[in-house]
Amino acid sequence: MPFDKTRSRDGLNDPEIADTLSRLHQEARRDRWVFARALPAIALGYLRGRSVFESAEPFLASAYIPVSPELGRLMYQIACAMNARNIVEFGSSFGISAIYLAAAARKNDGRFTGTEMLPHKHQVAESNLVSAGLKRWADIREGDAMESLAPLDGPVDFVFLDGWKELYIPILQLLEPKLSDGAIIVADNINSFRKTLKPFVDHVSDPRNGYETTVIPLGSGVSISTWSGQTAT
Repeated sequence: MPFDKTRSRDGLNDPEIADTLSRLHQEARRDRWVFARALPAIALGYLRGRSVFESAEPFLASAYIPVSPELGRLMYQIACAMNARNIVEFGSSFGISAIYLAAAARKNDGRFTGTEMLPHKHQVAESNLVSAGLKRWADIREGDAMESLAPLDGPVDFVFLDGWKELYIPILQLLEPKLSDGAIIVADNINSFRKTLKPFVDHVSDPRNGYETTVIPLGSGVSISTWSGQTAT
């Protein structure tokens, strides 16, 4: 409808999107209390050489752990610039990053598909998409992402990895046959989970695996990879 097309040009400045993101980023500040409760575990983990996030992970079921506005806007702009039509996220939590990506999908007349393991987070994330006026262009699948993303149709143009860190490689390999040539893969927490994600960074940094990658010091570390569609034989 013409009304939808007019709204889509507003992008992140759309009042429903801007207001919802402002509210959610404000609510996400409560995460500091989650980390406060996790302090004993964090201290013990430090002595054992673990990162803050790895030590606090058992406490994070109620935490937002959101992308920053800077990363959200960066992903939105990349997805819009490349006209990504099929956008996928692993690990949607309460849906903050989903809103940035679903906004890009709407602008590109495409589709966003997110994933969330925890039922209560999935329910809230879906509600937040409705509040942002984006549900028509978006869907967040509840449960194991290895199962929920398996039937996803390709080609996939943009992937954001922000779920369980040990699954970054399996999820990426699940999606590889569906990636479009030149697809972009963004992965968060590269520095905060340095040890856990080293195999992933090594994988996407090896051109023989079909990727060109850079890691940028944004937030807790972000890798941005381009899929060439060609792997070494």
